[in-house]
Amino acid sequence: MTSKSEPARVFTAAEAQALLAEVNAHPTLIRIAGAMQQLEPLRKAVERLSLRAACISSFTFEPIKPSLQLQALRAGLGLEVYLGPFGQVEQELINPSSGLATFNPDVVFVAARLQDACPAIYEAFNSLTPGAATALVDDWIARLRAALSAFRQRSKTPVFIQNYDFPAVPALGLAEQSAALSQAAVISRANAELSGLAASFDNVRVMDYDALVARHGRLHWQDPRTAFYARIPVAPANYWHLAGFYARHLRPLYGLSKKVLVLDADNTLWGGVVGDVGLDGIALGHDFPGNAFVAFQKRILDLYNRGIVLAIASKNQPGSVEEVLDRHPHMVLRTEHFAAMRIDWEPKPENLRRIAADLNLGIDSFVFMDDSPVECELMRAALPEVLTVHLPDDPARYAGIVESLDCFDQWKISEEDRTRGKLYKAEAGRRELQAGSVDMPTFYRQLQMKVTLFVDHLPHVARAAQMTVRTNQFNMHTIRCSEDDIRRFMAAADSNVFTLALADRFGDNGIVGLAVAQHGPTEWVLHLFLMSCRVLGRTVEQAFIAWIAERARAAGASRLVAEFVPTARNKPFAGFYKDRGLVEGARIGEVQQWVWDLRTADMTVPDWLDVKVV
Repeated sequence: MTSKSEPARVFTAAEAQALLAEVNAHPTLIRIAGAMQQLEPLRKAVERLSLRAACISSFTFEPIKPSLQLQALRAGLGLEVYLGPFGQVEQELINPSSGLATFNPDVVFVAARLQDACPAIYEAFNSLTPGAATALVDDWIARLRAALSAFRQRSKTPVFIQNYDFPAVPALGLAEQSAALSQAAVISRANAELSGLAASFDNVRVMDYDALVARHGRLHWQDPRTAFYARIPVAPANYWHLAGFYARHLRPLYGLSKKVLVLDADNTLWGGVVGDVGLDGIALGHDFPGNAFVAFQKRILDLYNRGIVLAIASKNQPGSVEEVLDRHPHMVLRTEHFAAMRIDWEPKPENLRRIAADLNLGIDSFVFMDDSPVECELMRAALPEVLTVHLPDDPARYAGIVESLDCFDQWKISEEDRTRGKLYKAEAGRRELQAGSVDMPTFYRQLQMKVTLFVDHLPHVARAAQMTVRTNQFNMHTIRCSEDDIRRFMAAADSNVFTLALADRFGDNGIVGLAVAQHGPTEWVLHLFLMSCRVLGRTVEQAFIAWIAERARAAGASRLVAEFVPTARNKPFAGFYKDRGLVEGARIGEVQQWVWDLRTADMTVPDWLDVKVV
């Protein structure tokens, strides 16, 4: 521990990430405690967002708090944590003067076990009649509903509730499968009721705690000694897993999920070095170890099909990797699946920077995966904001490594997500066209861009909410919205939600623009204005705000006030409003206003855009 006379250790981002990676690889209580002693220096090095998180539980949560703060740091979140009094879940939610209310959290975790709310279901199930078991569940869900309703009347804070786990040994033994009302059926009913309860409130989600327990083994999830002595129903060896489970739910809520997976080729996508053994000599096929690489590729393809963009960075002779992708009969992943490839002898960190520039995505949205410890160490040192994953020596473990990643989650997978890889792949054609164009207007006209604008279009609710979470660069006001939030904006008499779709000669880009405007008789306020980074630089963003301004003027407004909140990630676009002719206005807290006088504003839409309104 640092003495009072010693200065606090100053970590670089690379050192902080390395320490957190070491704890994650070997999460012993000693390592966790050691890292906690250096928490503030670690936070300063890697924190991207600071949050106030409350956890109200029916059991003792205090020993798990350090793991939760460190797991959150791995995701770039600095957590100030409030722990409610032991077993006071309902009281904390209901009482407007509770510690929870005073703390005013950004997010609330409800860790209320069914074992604690309805102990007879777990401890004396065989003594219960079916009616009594059902009544216990109904009573608990009704109490929880009342508590959440009271909390919602004064707070819109996102709430996560963990569901109810099944016992390792069922009360009826083998008869569990044939019983008219089994213990599993009662718990399943409780989980179904909990899901319905959550769906009836805005910004309340259920966490699959039972799946977490099953994944790590029901028999060993608890330590009987800590469960009986200290009311901690989680073994110390599982604190890290539970904390990671909680932190995993925060990533998509605050736009910290990763978007791109960059892969090595040799001894990663296949066994062996293709430059040495040739196309027919690499390990890839039905027998081990080739079948392990096939299984790995299938897991990667699953990521691709849920919207993760794939790329390759390989030190190889140009053409050799492409030959395997195109010609090997057992390849699952083909050239079409990769939005970018850098096959050369350049340092991989530099190639990853080039890939990020090609895709117009931030470095911190990347994951890099390689079998070489040297390449991984170089990547961590050069680009600590990239999540670097070192693959083990045994390829049989590769598929499991992919399944264990907790950084790609989104709340919903849309059809647009499923085609995201193809959308980014099409960018290569656009870049080639731009390279051959004489000037930018010529390039824009050759793109044959078609813009479609929508007003309060309900089918776009899910995509609009997703964009507020996933879009971090060209995002003028980083308000994170749920689908319920978007619906409220659409339904309100004094606001509109505008969405923008873009297509061009290379394909349909889908919904790439979102704006939320509140309107009065003489002034419209643009609260949200954001665009997908993959279409920036084509003048669509200029046309979008010009169209909104023209709509405001047609409605009688004389001013458009656009709100801007600076962040580390939207800094490159801080001058957008000024460049469009808006004038700096008042600053209210962290919100900088930019004002457009609609009586004199230039709202011309470029003639290379074919615009229609739906």
